[in-house]
Amino acid sequence: MSACLFLIAFNMKRFIFGYLHFSRRERLGTIVLTFICTAVFALPNLIEYLLPRRATDFASFQNEIEVFRDALRNAGTGGGTTAGALFPFDPNTASAGDFVRLGLSEKVALTICNYRDKGGRFRKPEDFRKIWSLPQKDYERLLPYIQFISTENEEFEARQVAEKFELFAFDPNTATESELLRLGLPQGTVRGVLNYRAKGGTFRKKEDFRKIYALKNEDYARLSPWIVVGSTAVLTESQQPYPGGRNDFAASKFAAKSPLDINRATAEEWQLLPGIGEKRAAQIIRFRESLGGFLTIEQLGEMYGLPDSVFQKIRPLCALTTAGIRRINLNAASEEDLDKHPYISGKQAKLIVAYREQHGSFSSVDDLAKIAAFQDKKWVDKVRPYLEVR
Repeated sequence: MSACLFLIAFNMKRFIFGYLHFSRRERLGTIVLTFICTAVFALPNLIEYLLPRRATDFASFQNEIEVFRDALRNAGTGGGTTAGALFPFDPNTASAGDFVRLGLSEKVALTICNYRDKGGRFRKPEDFRKIWSLPQKDYERLLPYIQFISTENEEFEARQVAEKFELFAFDPNTATESELLRLGLPQGTVRGVLNYRAKGGTFRKKEDFRKIYALKNEDYARLSPWIVVGSTAVLTESQQPYPGGRNDFAASKFAAKSPLDINRATAEEWQLLPGIGEKRAAQIIRFRESLGGFLTIEQLGEMYGLPDSVFQKIRPLCALTTAGIRRINLNAASEEDLDKHPYISGKQAKLIVAYREQHGSFSSVDDLAKIAAFQDKKWVDKVRPYLEVR
């Protein structure tokens, strides 16, 4: 009996040791795997220990707490809401606490401050309605007390900036505050650019600069040719700063000796004008050819890619002859021919051809008004000189 038990125990021992036995290679692999797992689990704690800890800025949170406490103090002990104190205030400079003391809720006060932080400005009392969460009764109650204390100073500073601005190539992702101010941007717009970047915003192409809420269309048109996104961009001749870094066309080495006929000027003659390089001269000629010729000098300013600042400088140097304007025959032009004209979209070209196929030839250009989709009289008057019926 004892021999049988011994045999059973011996065989079980051999089975267990045989099942749990590891070769030398397996033991080394187990050790390495254990070390890797330990390192992976310990890595976050190690990084946190080695890297310096960043102090959390609670300033904005503390400000919100103070605003909330002010609201509680102003609410009184009667359990109801208060109309608040009434006193003259400038919505462009008043603090969140001032708005709460005026009887506005904490939410509305913070909304106004956020609107200003993003570059928004109140230029007249009626602009206070821009705050979507402001109740109408509060707007009517506070309207008589809105006073723009800094408006006169801001207008004076804006005039100074407009007189002293410089134009130079800049990257909106890296330009400093002083550089943006030198470009002639208002303080509110500069603040909007810096806030957009601080929140992780990036300009990947120059058209992205339009994302800035406070940026005016005329400022974008003026600065667009000078925006260089990325350090590898190459400036064209027309983007190179003039001597002294100023936008001084009179000091440019390019100068036309006599007024330029914009309907007959060659690419070389266009390049004699300040701010017009080889690429831009070719664009102007392509625009003129697709248009069929200029009827007014102002049409030159409609060309995409020509900043208004450049157009205003070269306008006195331009002359105009309207001879030789090419017109499109409405009864023979194909959809593609019509679509090539800058004033006619692809949809409008399709409608013109469809109307001609359904109703027969046009008897006059005025027949365009019979098309239901062409009720815009300004557009018809604008495109009429380039159309004819034969």
